[in-house]
Amino acid sequence: MTTNNGYAGNILKVDLCNSKTEIIPTEMYNDRFVGGRGIAAKIYWDHVRPESKAFDPENMLILMTGPATATTGFCGSRCQICAKSSLHDRFCYSNLGGSFGGRLKHAGFDGFIISGKAPGPVYLWISENKIEIRNAEHLWGKDALSTRELLKNELGKSARVLTIGASGENKVTFATLLAENDSSASGGMGAVMGSKNLKAIALTVKGKRKNKVANPEKLAAIKEETRHLPSASAIFHDILSSYFHIDGVNEGLRAQICYDCIGGCFRKTFRSETGQKGKHMCQARAFYLKQSVAYHGEMNDVPFKANRLCDIYGVDTQTMEALVMWLEKCGEAGVLSDSQTGLPLSKIGSYEFIEILVKRIAHREGIGEILSLGPHKAADKLGPEAQKMITDYISKTGEKYWYNPRMYIPHGLFYAMEPRFPIQHLHEMSVINMLWGMRHMGLIKEGPTTHDMYKIARRFWGSEAAGDFTTYEGKALASAKIQDRQYAKECLILCDFRFPNLYSGKAEDPVGDPTIESQIYSAVTGKDIDEKGLYEIGERVFNLQRAVLVREGHQHRSDDVPQNCDYEIPLEPDDSQFYGIVHGGENGTAGSRQGMVIDHNKFEKMKDEYYKIRKWDVASGKQTSDRLKELGLEDVSEVMKKEGFCS
Repeated sequence: MTTNNGYAGNILKVDLCNSKTEIIPTEMYNDRFVGGRGIAAKIYWDHVRPESKAFDPENMLILMTGPATATTGFCGSRCQICAKSSLHDRFCYSNLGGSFGGRLKHAGFDGFIISGKAPGPVYLWISENKIEIRNAEHLWGKDALSTRELLKNELGKSARVLTIGASGENKVTFATLLAENDSSASGGMGAVMGSKNLKAIALTVKGKRKNKVANPEKLAAIKEETRHLPSASAIFHDILSSYFHIDGVNEGLRAQICYDCIGGCFRKTFRSETGQKGKHMCQARAFYLKQSVAYHGEMNDVPFKANRLCDIYGVDTQTMEALVMWLEKCGEAGVLSDSQTGLPLSKIGSYEFIEILVKRIAHREGIGEILSLGPHKAADKLGPEAQKMITDYISKTGEKYWYNPRMYIPHGLFYAMEPRFPIQHLHEMSVINMLWGMRHMGLIKEGPTTHDMYKIARRFWGSEAAGDFTTYEGKALASAKIQDRQYAKECLILCDFRFPNLYSGKAEDPVGDPTIESQIYSAVTGKDIDEKGLYEIGERVFNLQRAVLVREGHQHRSDDVPQNCDYEIPLEPDDSQFYGIVHGGENGTAGSRQGMVIDHNKFEKMKDEYYKIRKWDVASGKQTSDRLKELGLEDVSEVMKKEGFCS
């Protein structure tokens, strides 16, 4: 077993077809691609054919940690899970918190690669000294929570389990994975795992294997400097906590802190009126909230129970929210009825409705067979009137369409270039603007001032103009900077609630420090790198993923566009966007995006500027061979040029 600073040194490779395992050295990949998304994308590029399908045995389920995992106390227990997704038969990714990633590192592995398909249900058991592929007939058909508990009884309470529910077994398009602390991974990864007859992956590790870092004193100093400074996301979600409060029900909410966290976040353990306990977190907690309050006339624990059902059966709450909204619109318009669907559409908002809906989808029963494909494909099957009910609230991959480009112009590029809902990218501009908006409207006293917003724009997005959300000026450079920073973060891997920290509110200078991530990377690995150097790694991985997606069908410039609704339907912001108020109106005070659409000509000119920044071909949006080589992607350049995908 090899080790080096920040890494366990080994990646486990498992072929389920022939029950074969092997260990490959992490150093084959980490120098260029660091970890997380970077290494996962390179392994995928090397081994998964562009023409293969999500449920083909040769598709790989790749889980990777990063050098910050189980090393720093900087929210680094997360791991990245990548595969060809059931959402669209293209490369995709998800992000998982809790403690699974840290314990995998303690077992001596930076990640694992799973290919093939077992002849029958199995689970993978990984310990410090043994790797086994075990029979899982007794687990197949069990829900995700029951499977987790059964394996803990079998292997010991300290076991860490990553598993699927009925949706994964039945290859529901938007099936999820569930791990410790009810951490879930979306992007269709549950369906990929189910297609391999792999019910679960379990880790049993005694003690905590210490991972070496190059400069522990420097790392400790960085941690001490930052641990008491809340991020913009932490401040924002603390404010939201009061919105989710239910008198007499969740007075005893308990903090649920991921392993190796710097200080916790909005994540809590909730106890329902009936004693049911589980994760209380952000969108998952609220995806059924609006309908429930409308139906019952008050706040109650039905939204929590709805989220719990999604965990139990293994379906993505982002897609479930979009489906519920669509079904509600179809019901109100008379397009669908209770008798047609076998669903109590007249009771949307009740526990009865959501329970029937989730079960039908998970088992692909009745209307659930169609709904298991996601809202877009379901609407296609149900006809033109059902299609008309999908307007501007659902993303191209079927999730709720948050923080859309009419509100934040650069988000048009993020949504266009990513294979799924790119929440990390979307948070960077939107959260800080919402804090500014709340302060501007007098809803909170703490929050960035107009002066702070311009300083943030200069430090993080390249110009003051980037902080004016009413114009297209500066948005091309801001888009590239956000992408590079977020990709670097997804390689390290660091938590989205803490990084990047644009604003803390408690420091003498409340505007955050964009060099923190590069300082962490240097202190952990011993590699001397600055902010610019880390972003170059992010740009390398971004270009690698772009190459992967182009080979799988992304049509360069013609696909680098927002959804049609962004050009056609004026923005009507919901509560989460504070009715369209944005920083950057006249004299830098407040503007409004309400009623806005994306201007096609201005967006295309912004793309011209963006392609120049990327050093791609401006006319086509194709990557150039020279730029790929400059980024250290000579092998990728050779393939892309040979296949006609780059100039």
